Formats: sequence, C-alpha cells, structure tokens
Amino acid sequence: MSDRVSDSQLPVERMAGIVAVVGTWIFWSGVFVTGTGWIVTLNVFLGGAIATIGAYTAAWPSDGPLPVPSVAAPMVAFVLGLVVIALPFLLGVGYELLVWSNVGAGAVVAFMSGVSVYGSWQLTGATTRA
Repeated sequence: MSDRVSDSQLPVERMAGIVAVVGTWIFWSGVFVTGTGWIVTLNVFLGGAIATIGAYTAAWPSDGPLPVPSVAAPMVAFVLGLVVIALPFLLGVGYELLVWSNVGAGAVVAFMSGVSVYGSWQLTGATTRA
C-alpha cells in the first residue's frame, strides 16, 4: 500500500531539478540577452542562489535523516523567484527581452518551488500516515 501512496505523490526532486536549471538560466541571462546595469549583477547572485537551492533540494536523499526534502529550501527559492519577477520593474529596465526573461524565469521558479513545497508537505503527511 505504501508503494501506491508514493507513486501518487508529486515528484518533488524533479520540480527542484527544474528550479536548478531555470536558476542557471537566470544566472546567465544577462550575458545571453546582453543586459546592462545592476540587473545583470543581481541576476547572477539570484540565479546562483536559486540554482544552488534547487540542486540541493533535488539531491537530498529520500532515505536520508529527513524523510523528504526540506520545505525551507523550496520556500526560499519561491521568494527568490518572486524577487526575480519584480527586479526589472524595480530597477526600471528598458530592455524588453531581459524584462520578459526575468518575468518568465521567475514565474517558473515560483511555480515549481510552490509545487515542491506542496509536494514536500504531502509527502510528510503520507509518511506519518503510513
């Protein structure tokens, strides 16, 4: 019965892996879309942090000391995703491609991190019931 419970759960590790990949895009987006100013520097820091958090959450062993990946790490990535969305508007970036890159990547990070948090909570409830 516990196998069926784990099959129906959200794939937390895969969601976190996608967050890591999108964080890497945010890290390099200033170079690929040739941005200028503070947004490039802040994208490097935020993208590096998001990629690190996503990789940490994805690599956390499911049979480790905790039964599921930490909820705190995806929550931090969720907040950072919201910051990535707001950043071009706060800094007044005029280059439209970079604005939409940040909005799209930040939305993906926020959504996937939210799903990862929800999946972690769902897995925590399933392990206490089993």
